[in-house]
Amino acid sequence: MTTVITALSGSNTINQMMHNVNKVRTGITFSSNAAIRVPFGTTAQRPTAVAGAFRYNTQLAQFEGYTAEGWGSIGGGGLGTFKLIAGSYAANSGDRLAVSTTAAARTVTLPGSPAAEDIVEFIDKDASFATNNLTISRNGSTIEGSSANLVADISSTNFFMQYTGSTWEVFGVSSGETTVGADLTGTTSTATFSAAGLAKIALANTNSQFAAKLATTVHSAALANTNAYIASMSTDVQLANTNAFITAVSTREAAHTANTLSHLANTNSFTVRKTGAEQTMQPSLVVANTFVAQHGMPMRTTGGNTVTLALADNGKLLMCTNSGSAMNIRIPNNSSVAFPVGAEISLVNVLTHATANTLGFVNTAGVILNSKEAANSVADRFTSATLKKTATNTWLLIGNLA
Repeated sequence: MTTVITALSGSNTINQMMHNVNKVRTGITFSSNAAIRVPFGTTAQRPTAVAGAFRYNTQLAQFEGYTAEGWGSIGGGGLGTFKLIAGSYAANSGDRLAVSTTAAARTVTLPGSPAAEDIVEFIDKDASFATNNLTISRNGSTIEGSSANLVADISSTNFFMQYTGSTWEVFGVSSGETTVGADLTGTTSTATFSAAGLAKIALANTNSQFAAKLATTVHSAALANTNAYIASMSTDVQLANTNAFITAVSTREAAHTANTLSHLANTNSFTVRKTGAEQTMQPSLVVANTFVAQHGMPMRTTGGNTVTLALADNGKLLMCTNSGSAMNIRIPNNSSVAFPVGAEISLVNVLTHATANTLGFVNTAGVILNSKEAANSVADRFTSATLKKTATNTWLLIGNLA
């Protein structure tokens, strides 16, 4: 059956109206447009927890019920109103605080003896937390496990803090339209986030930090001093400095070129002194554009009755002069002077003796000298011959021979 209960005037209670309510089975219908008042009280006044219990929490300004997961708000109960805070404030569990720091920095103190699941919510009412910070005093508890107060210094943020039974944790931090759905981790002074959405906040903060740094007196003064220094330098001074720099570079380049040529000379000398199969340079050296080579063959003037060829004579033109008598060029055995196969020496007869002006060639023991009709001298003055090493101890003599 359905029992209809008519509202009574005065302070009559529902017990007075329903003396046999335990017999009602199908429901109760109220015919009045008044209201029924359920049990109410603060969080600390909650009754012994029984599944299905229902009440109104005057501290949190919401209806709540108890389930296996504990006390929780009842859907449709609505959100609590924000308290406008423009000074120091001691928060209570369930407070929703719209804090204004336009005039000065503010401090809100968390509850001193919080219970598990107590919540306090904060919002930057005037988008001024970056200018004047909001300090949240931990009041003896820890925040994210840290024994330090939390400083909110990002404008347009809103977040809430919930007590776990051992520490206050921070959730739902956001900036503008970007919400970071992750816990604030680390210490309160070096807090970090793991959510992808943080990139927008980080960029916004970076830009504002750059703008703030550029606006500081130190940076502005530094830029002004730099500009003033540049402006104070006359054109002549700048040109002089530039010319000095160019001169120094040219000097270094000249030294570098000299070193390069020296290295090339050393490389050639090193190659000449190689023996055996390593005497041939492969691949060929190709030099283009800026390379400048000295034209002609190196020369050495030598004199005396007998001159033994030296390794340094390879690739040279020997000016052979002797005023006392004829002159002989001695070709050494490879065991004493190891000319590389392919070595080449040119010789010119410039003897000045009146009658005996023959330039002859003498090969030491073991050396074979090949020439046209076994000729082994340059008889005419100011004519030449060339020695070419064709094997270990074999030489070829060509030229104006007699």
